[in-house]
Amino acid sequence: MIYLDSAATTKVLPEAAKAAYRAMTETFSNPSSLHSFGYEAEKIRENARSAVAAAAGVKTDEIVFTSGGSGADNLAIFGFLKNKKGGRIITSAYEHPAVLECFKALSPQFQTVYIKPENGIITPDALKKELTADTLLVSIMHVNNETGALNPIKELSRTVKDFSDAVFHTDAVQGFLKESGNYRFCDMASFSAHKTGAPKGLGALYVRSDIRLKPVIFGGGQEKGLFCGTENVPAMAGWTEAIKTLVRAVPSNREKTAELKRKTEDILSSLGAVIISPEASSPYIITAAFEGYMSENIVHFLEKKEIYVSTGSACSSKKASATFSALGLEKYARSSLRISFCDDTSPEDIDKFACALEDALKTLKRK
Repeated sequence: MIYLDSAATTKVLPEAAKAAYRAMTETFSNPSSLHSFGYEAEKIRENARSAVAAAAGVKTDEIVFTSGGSGADNLAIFGFLKNKKGGRIITSAYEHPAVLECFKALSPQFQTVYIKPENGIITPDALKKELTADTLLVSIMHVNNETGALNPIKELSRTVKDFSDAVFHTDAVQGFLKESGNYRFCDMASFSAHKTGAPKGLGALYVRSDIRLKPVIFGGGQEKGLFCGTENVPAMAGWTEAIKTLVRAVPSNREKTAELKRKTEDILSSLGAVIISPEASSPYIITAAFEGYMSENIVHFLEKKEIYVSTGSACSSKKASATFSALGLEKYARSSLRISFCDDTSPEDIDKFACALEDALKTLKRK
């Protein structure tokens, strides 16, 4: 099997799987229980909190666990804006649905602005033009999940601070443990375990200590009452081990993957593809279009050879892509493929993918 759909989800790392299994079978207690067995689960939770915080370059008590990246985005946006009336909120036109749908739901209450990318990214100048005295929140993703566009979030955050009193949030799901650096210059940042070699069903939100949020999930008071529900301790155990493995290797993994990306782009171009991903993009994601072909047919052709790619975001694969609309490239939406790498993707995997893709283009009918 050749798996080239890691932007949708990553393979769970062996050490993370072992840690999660041990937590499920040996430390299966509830971390809220008062007895000593519950305390063992609580230690797993707090070790995970420390691991996420250290990898993100923030304080341990600034991490709130959620059900995933979408839960973290919802907590950041709804939690901050709850009980606020009027004002402007700003996001990009090509955010993940977990952000876009929040903004759509809030549009009756707030003046909602969607900034379109320029040359694939959101620029500080474009953001500056939209900032007003009554701007409350800006949410711009770190790495676009369809094109891999790498937004300059440090500069964007600085622009927000220089020209407004707004809070800056970033959906960092595709950037965390893939891009070097930290997120302490943001006010809030969202992360996801299953995009970083850990099990599904767990995310985290970094919330700077002076930012006040209201709950979005009510219940037993877990996570300071902000995101209630019994914690996913096995996933927390797995995430701790995944972070330990990945955090040391971010620069070397990025360099190696960048070489794979260049090789893959050369192959795609030689086969007639239009490269959609901008130059300033993550090495882990390439989106390319084959005009005249239905990308869904290519995906199914490749899967018969146990090669797995995507037509775009797994969260929006059955509806129109906001990313292609924002880029003004709707004509490529149904003919595009997203190829996304993991840290153990090899050059040999890319060679086999290239042969299968060439076979697909020769075999399949053009639309």
